[in-house]
Amino acid sequence: MRRLPALCLVVLVTLLVASCNPASQPQPTDDAAAPADATEPVVVTLAYNRFLQTSFTDYPAPIDVIRTAVAEQHPNIEVQLNIVPDAMGAYRDALAVWISTEDPTIDIYGMDTPWVLEFGEAGWAEPLNEHLPTLEENFFPVGLDLFSYQGQRLGVPFWGSIGGMFYRTDLLEQYGFEPPATYDDLEEIVTTITADQPELTGFVWPGAREEALVQVWAEFFLGFGGEYFDEAGTCTINSPAGIQAVGFMVDTIESGLSPRETPGWNAEEARTRFVSGEAVFLRHNQDIVTWLDDPEQSQVAGNWGFMPNPAQPLGRPTGATGGFAFAINPYTDNLEAAIDVLAVIASEEVQKGFALAWGPVQYYEGLYKDTAVQETNPNVQLIETVLDSAAPRPPSTSYTQLSDIIQEEIHAALTGIKPVEAALNDACSRIDTLHEQ
Repeated sequence: MRRLPALCLVVLVTLLVASCNPASQPQPTDDAAAPADATEPVVVTLAYNRFLQTSFTDYPAPIDVIRTAVAEQHPNIEVQLNIVPDAMGAYRDALAVWISTEDPTIDIYGMDTPWVLEFGEAGWAEPLNEHLPTLEENFFPVGLDLFSYQGQRLGVPFWGSIGGMFYRTDLLEQYGFEPPATYDDLEEIVTTITADQPELTGFVWPGAREEALVQVWAEFFLGFGGEYFDEAGTCTINSPAGIQAVGFMVDTIESGLSPRETPGWNAEEARTRFVSGEAVFLRHNQDIVTWLDDPEQSQVAGNWGFMPNPAQPLGRPTGATGGFAFAINPYTDNLEAAIDVLAVIASEEVQKGFALAWGPVQYYEGLYKDTAVQETNPNVQLIETVLDSAAPRPPSTSYTQLSDIIQEEIHAALTGIKPVEAALNDACSRIDTLHEQ
């Protein structure tokens, strides 16, 4: 197996950054990095979704690791978790309300990769260069660059992802199939197996109108040979390849290849069908490789594989990428304490805690040589098989708006509100107008 830090580098290089709404940027304060007064109790509120309370192993959940480490180093600081929506659009909107109104409700928040330029231009993240000057000693610079704006480090990375295809090795072996190279192959395999075992679902994926749909659509789109924009920067997602890709997404639902409920499913709802042993294929991020062999959590333990997404002959296998970092609200009333907490999150102890609870998808250099991390993640080598397929979501200086457009129009096609071609034509018209502003 290749040295795992190389794994992190490849994933990080391909992650997407997007932006919108230019505004002034806050300047770092010279004395803010001083430790908080050890005699005065301080509450630092951290905003992230419920998964910060979740561990997929017997090790503590990341929020517990953070709280324990903070308590040891800063007994006067209490870390509270403000749970935000799982849906990235709703989460981003909540952050926008807090920060644009200079609300100090949250002190630290999780920043998604497509928000970096938007938040950087708007001044919605406190620059960390002077507050945490030793970050580059422990993190791969390319990972820090992912969450940087105009040379300013805006976040401490803690998680990354890439999409791929999970499949039932036992079922494919039983029916004499190799893993599918194309979506046509996938359709043939599903049709054969479900004809003999109609109680099984063929292919599950999240189709709800949220950010995950953009990632899934991007994988189909590039897998059918599409390109987001032409050389002039004009939207081309309504090209023949684009129409074929979305047409296939619709056909999977109408033909029964995928469940009728797909347009209402998020990633958790989709994976539940696969993990319960009721589906042949699942499109999902790589992170569940860490617990699919746990019989207490998975009914497919020992009977699954992970591979790059299929692609049609004119396309390329594609795994959409993503990632998160913790950033500081520039309008916090507890800047010194927030910096102390973020420094703890940047420590090897906490980064290792994420790796033990969620799997090795962090960017802390040397972390994967740790014996406990290696023992807890025996399937990490499977992630290497999808690295060459890593690709970003559509680049845009107004990514949030672009994502909303794609979600709305693709979902309209999936639900039959609009014909596929009409939905994609409307999407391109709206995207081109957005970029002309």
